[in-house]
Amino acid sequence: MKKRRRKSRQPRKSAPDRSSKPQSRASAEQSFPTSLGRTSKSENDLAETLTYPDRSEWTSRYLPALGLLLLFMLYAYWPTLVWMEDSWRNEPDYSHGYLVLPLALFLLWHRRETMPGIRRSGSFMGIVLILVAIAMRMVSRLVYADFLDGWSILVLVAGATWFLFGWRFLRWAAPAIAFLIFMVPLPFQAESMLSWKLQGVATECSTVMLRVLGQPAVSEAHVVWVNDERLLIEEACSGLRIFVGVAALAFFWASMASRNWMDRIIILLATLPLAVFVNALRITFIGLFYSVAEDAAIRHRIHDISGYVMIPVAFVLLWLLKTYWEHLYRPVERMTAKDFLPTKSPRTDDPTVNTAAT
Repeated sequence: MKKRRRKSRQPRKSAPDRSSKPQSRASAEQSFPTSLGRTSKSENDLAETLTYPDRSEWTSRYLPALGLLLLFMLYAYWPTLVWMEDSWRNEPDYSHGYLVLPLALFLLWHRRETMPGIRRSGSFMGIVLILVAIAMRMVSRLVYADFLDGWSILVLVAGATWFLFGWRFLRWAAPAIAFLIFMVPLPFQAESMLSWKLQGVATECSTVMLRVLGQPAVSEAHVVWVNDERLLIEEACSGLRIFVGVAALAFFWASMASRNWMDRIIILLATLPLAVFVNALRITFIGLFYSVAEDAAIRHRIHDISGYVMIPVAFVLLWLLKTYWEHLYRPVERMTAKDFLPTKSPRTDDPTVNTAAT
């Protein structure tokens, strides 16, 4: 007799428990990946580490740390701060230094809607930047480079921000921290070289403008001859003050604008030709005025007034360029993977959703 093969018994599938509550839409969407390569689990872990501290936590934890850091910086950098304030007060090229810190604080306030959460544990990688700032201070004392000591303030602030609040907070505050570089005077070698180049360009451009206006202008080194008048383009008339001021304003606008990186780079690159054009326009106006007025006192007064008037003119031209570029290229909204996800709408058959009693 043939033996019958016993069939292996497979376990029966248990019937679904209908008494259990159905899965809510929120819990179902948590298992769905919200972006390519990232799941909701990693986002939940990130949400646990990044928090928004309340007022009591700011008062008990962060404000004392910021106060100690501020006192340390004032004590350690007091000679450097005195040197920078003296440059702001005595050198017209850096008279905008008084406005840098208030504008940086205003930039942080303007970006407050995009401020990320604060990492409670901070990040010890910020100590690396703090050590770099200390090394920069030591080198600046050895080689007598005050500008390097001023630049170390930015590195110290960035390192302290990274150490106390985390990397994401540092990325958010990076534009305001980078804007502080405009309160530090340029190195003497870089300032002299840039002034010399700007003097030559301003001389050639103003000579061309005077010729276009019908004046017999001839350039010779850093001198413009208009008829018998000799216009000497000195270092103070090189346009460095206009260039630094326009560059600071362009960086401020680029940091506040909600545009892409290309638009911001265009605004920053426009500062140098704009400063050269405005300075050449000033020299052209002075050349035309000198050919009419012969009083030395009036000439000196017009020379000084034109230097202050051209700075607002440069700001207006930069604003016109920024407005024109924003209307020329408008940002285009791009579709992402999140746009194709189902919208979160409450379900009437979900017992976890509280509905109002009718």
